[in-house]
Amino acid sequence: MNFLANSSFGYLFFICGVCLYAVSDAIMKYFMPVYDVNQVIFMRTLARFVPLLGVMFSKRKNPFKTEKMSENLFRAVLASLGTYAFMCAYGHANMTDVVVVSYTSAVFVIPFSIMILKEKFNVQNAMAILCSFFGVLLAFRPGNGVFQYGIIFAIIGAMISAINLVLIRKLSYTEDEITIMFYHQSVLLVMSFVIGASTFHMANHADMIILLLGGIVGAIAQYCIIHALKLSTSSGLAAASYAMLVPVTIIDYYLYNKTPDCYIVGGLLLILMGNLKAFSIQSQLK
Repeated sequence: MNFLANSSFGYLFFICGVCLYAVSDAIMKYFMPVYDVNQVIFMRTLARFVPLLGVMFSKRKNPFKTEKMSENLFRAVLASLGTYAFMCAYGHANMTDVVVVSYTSAVFVIPFSIMILKEKFNVQNAMAILCSFFGVLLAFRPGNGVFQYGIIFAIIGAMISAINLVLIRKLSYTEDEITIMFYHQSVLLVMSFVIGASTFHMANHADMIILLLGGIVGAIAQYCIIHALKLSTSSGLAAASYAMLVPVTIIDYYLYNKTPDCYIVGGLLLILMGNLKAFSIQSQLK
């Protein structure tokens, strides 16, 4: 068996992808106070086409040619809405808090996998969901003034992310990674331009270079995640998203002087337990 096509190797691709996404999202969050969110999304998305076009020409294929255009368009619109949800979350909350809540997407994958991929549901699935739900309650303690406005957007983004992972898994049976990415990036580029063109203003050269680099890093991250979903199951890979906590915690500490408190850590451990349960269920599947 080719090692790079090994299903277990898919977890390494996924971990690499989520860590690179943390870097890309950190760049976006850093520039959001300076530029309109639509402009930041537009510039990052535009930069993503640089590596995509390179792969497209090397493969000599039309990335929009597919027999599942409606499915690709639906997923692209949904994923774009998820991008906006997380960007709004970053605008109202720190990165660590948003990422902790985003981890619930790993458990949301379970019911969506049941509905879309027809996977079986059992008591272990319910335990995984409840464990992560209580982890979020502990981490953000609604009613004690800690629950932030941005967390609402993060929860919405987490749910969309879960559906998105399952849809990518379903499309990956027949679709090429570049096709899936081209549809998403094209829709996001048009959406950000139409919504925010009137608020765009000229970025200085240094900012533009950093934003473009962030876009390229994001494209590599997205490719890694989509390729991972070709090799492994969506509900199993979701647990690997916890690797994002390491770069995000480092970024939050050095850029924003933010250190996770004991409640965030405790809640994260509960969410981790829930996702490990989801991971163990998936690893037992044939």
